[in-house]
Amino acid sequence: MHVLHAVGNSYLLTGKTGLSTFMRFLFINPSRILGRDNIWRVIKSTTPPIGLALLAALLEQRGIQADIIDAQALQLTPDEVIARARFAGTYDIIGITATTPEIVSAAKTAQLFRKAFPNARILFGGVHPTLFHRQLVESGIADLVIRGEGEEPIVALALSKDFREVPGLTWKDDKGDVVVNESRETLVNLDSLPLPAYHKLPMASYRSALGAVKRTPSIGIITSRGCPGTCTFCYSGMFGNKVRCESADRVYEHIIFLQKSYDIREISFYDDTFTSDRDRVIALCNRFIKNKLNVSWSCFARVDTVDPELLIIMRQAGCHQIMYGFESSDDAVLKTINKRVTISRYFEIVKMTRAAGIDIRGAFMLGSPGETEQSLINTIRFSTILNIQYAVFNITTPYPGTALHAWAVENACLIHRNWEDYDYAHPVMELPTLSARTIQKCYREAYRTFYLRPRYIFSRLPGMISSGLLRMGLKAFWGILSMLRPRRDDNKRSDDC
Repeated sequence: MHVLHAVGNSYLLTGKTGLSTFMRFLFINPSRILGRDNIWRVIKSTTPPIGLALLAALLEQRGIQADIIDAQALQLTPDEVIARARFAGTYDIIGITATTPEIVSAAKTAQLFRKAFPNARILFGGVHPTLFHRQLVESGIADLVIRGEGEEPIVALALSKDFREVPGLTWKDDKGDVVVNESRETLVNLDSLPLPAYHKLPMASYRSALGAVKRTPSIGIITSRGCPGTCTFCYSGMFGNKVRCESADRVYEHIIFLQKSYDIREISFYDDTFTSDRDRVIALCNRFIKNKLNVSWSCFARVDTVDPELLIIMRQAGCHQIMYGFESSDDAVLKTINKRVTISRYFEIVKMTRAAGIDIRGAFMLGSPGETEQSLINTIRFSTILNIQYAVFNITTPYPGTALHAWAVENACLIHRNWEDYDYAHPVMELPTLSARTIQKCYREAYRTFYLRPRYIFSRLPGMISSGLLRMGLKAFWGILSMLRPRRDDNKRSDDC
């Protein structure tokens, strides 16, 4: 991985193995810059960093100050983050979270904090740091890395005077050797956690993905950890392999709080598979219906976790859209990525979801192992005949820690490890059956094919006008046109893509 070298030490050391109990924490959600040709630049949601807000709430319960700077939501550069931190005073622990596409920005931010706060400890957490914990500490980018779930370790770090007592912590000892503490086998009970510290976040900056909402203000929340699927492109090791869900009562309490405190009118459930626990969803929907909760909502679901009865009660409770991961129209490709479904199920699920009165956003992946140019063409055409309202096309990306990444390494398919390009919009694999250049062209052609159909445009206009969502629709339309502006190599594209 790319590293930025930095050094620093702290007056907080008791010996050299721990911290004082009088500390101030600052948590950073680093910025992420998306290129013009990335559709997520147009439609992306701006979601609260729930993990950081939970950590801040836990520390606040114990009388420990913890602030948050959400550089993504506020669109701050690393220098601007430093300026905000300086204005607030001094900090003892600078905690930075990062997924793979954000790790370069996170490392740059950490380097700046080294200079601005030379007595602070740099702490990393999140999926990418969990996987590369040893490298981050060895290189000096981070002093400390919390692997996996952060709730128990962050409390232990705040209250303990010895790093050895912090589960899941990677750090350096007196000799400069990297120490990897054991992790706790038990995972956190989600219902035992406080509500996220929303009062520490710029709540006016958050919104759901374009096209996913009927009303505003809207916000995205996560009410479970894990996924019942075993798809090769997903990493499930961060939170264990078992799906854990907040109870229906807890989720209801959370939404009522958001309504009363921030006038939230729409919820986007960003759980990997919101419908993984059918009984929980039914119980939650019954709470919504019984109390006549004035909220609309959307969610993500696997096609093998819903049925007509469930869909009907979800619609009655305010659900207006579900995103399904269709990925491909080729059964052989679906088998390769271990999707555990066939395309015949897709037609069934679309029919029953539409019958329940729920809109569908379909997610498709372009460039999976076994993919050919013809299978890409078929998938793009398939998206137009499924009778769905929205389609999102992503380039298959082999994130570290996934079975797909292991396959790509084993088969020498990775083009590079420039983590900023691991963003669903740039091919980072050269497949035996398909070139990266063809994948990139078909990615752009997929959006042209789906959204620029006259029949599609005219079918969507009446609904947008009647629901007051015309402005949103026009924003999305012009955003897609901007992204798909012809390039020099467009006249060199293949006959089909």
